[in-house]
Amino acid sequence: MSSSIVWRLAGAAAAWLTLLAPPVTLLCWLAGLAALPYVLVSLLLSPLIFGQVMGALRGNATRLKHRWMLAFGCGAVLLPLTVLGTPVAMVFSPRTAGLLVLVLWVVALVHARRQAEHIDNVTLAVTLPGLAEDLRFVQLSDIHVGSREPGFLERVVDQAMAHQPAFVVITGDLLDESRIERDDLTALSRFDCPVYLCIGNHERYVDLDKALDAIAHQGVTILRDDSIVHGPLRIIGVDDRDRPDELPGVLTALGKDAERIDVLLYHRPDGWSAARAAGIPLTLSGHTHGGQIWPFGLLVKRQYPEMTGRFDRDDKTLYVSAGTGTWGPALRLGTRSEMTIVELLASPSLASGYSSGFPP
Repeated sequence: MSSSIVWRLAGAAAAWLTLLAPPVTLLCWLAGLAALPYVLVSLLLSPLIFGQVMGALRGNATRLKHRWMLAFGCGAVLLPLTVLGTPVAMVFSPRTAGLLVLVLWVVALVHARRQAEHIDNVTLAVTLPGLAEDLRFVQLSDIHVGSREPGFLERVVDQAMAHQPAFVVITGDLLDESRIERDDLTALSRFDCPVYLCIGNHERYVDLDKALDAIAHQGVTILRDDSIVHGPLRIIGVDDRDRPDELPGVLTALGKDAERIDVLLYHRPDGWSAARAAGIPLTLSGHTHGGQIWPFGLLVKRQYPEMTGRFDRDDKTLYVSAGTGTWGPALRLGTRSEMTIVELLASPSLASGYSSGFPP
C-alpha cells in the first residue's frame, strides 16, 4: 500500500474520530436516539471532510483554516467524553448521557483554553562538566505565531525577560503561517539579550525566506546547521529534518571546539541519538507539544518515545519542551504550555557528572 493511500486513510480516520463521530454521538444522545447507526453512516463522510480540512490548511483563507482547527480541537476534547458516556447511555438513557457529556464538554473546553493561555515556568537544572560559573537562559519552543495572535508573543517575551536570562533560545516553530509579517514579530526586538533560533518543521512548511527575513529583522540570530559562541558555550542550531539519520553528517561537519561546551538546538527529539554520539552534553528540543490534547499524546509517544520532559543517558541530557504555544486550536487537555528556565550549574572538574533531579 502506497504512503499516499496510508496518509489519506489515516487522515480520514482522524477526521472521523474528531470532527464527525463525537458531535454526531452527542447530538443523537440529546435527541434521545441510539448513536451507533448514525456514527457508522458518518464514517462515509470522513474522506470528504478530511479533504476539506486539508484544502483549508493548504490555502490562504486564514479564518477558514482557524475554524477547521478549532472544530478539530473541540472534537478532540469531546472524543474521550463520548467514550466515557457510552456506558451511561446503555445503562440509563441516551438523553441522560447526552446532558452529562454536554456539561462535561463545556467544563473541559474552558479548562483546555485556560491551560493553553497560561504558560508554566519550568526549571531545568543541569550540571555541566567544565563550566566555571552558573549560567541561566530561557528555552522557548513551538510558539506558533499564526495559530496564536501576535499579542500572545508579547506575553511570552514579557514572561521570559522577567527571568533575566543571559540569552534565549527558540527551538523551532516560532510561526506557522506565510501571512506573518515583520510587524507581527516586533515583540522579539524587545529582548535585551541575544536570541538564538533553529528552524522547525512549520518554518519549512511556509514561505521560508520570508519567515527568516521577518525573524532576523527582530535581531534574532538564526542558526542553520551552524554554531555560535556565547561565553563558555558553543550553541549549535540544526535545521529540522524529516530524516534524523542526516544529523550525524551535519554534526561531524561542524567539528569540535575544545574550549567550549556544546548545547544543541534541534526541533525534534529524535536527533538525540546523533547528539549523544557526537558527545554533546545538552540537547534542547520541542515539536511534540506533549500531545497537546489527550489522548493524542499516546500516538505521539509511539513516534517520539522521549515525548516531553528530561531524559538522561550516557552522561548526556535531552530536554523536550511541551511547547510555549499551541498549533491549531488554542486548547490543551492533559498537557501544559511552558517556557523552560535552564540553570546551567558550575562544575569546574571535568570528571563531574550530570544532575538527575528534575521536578515533575
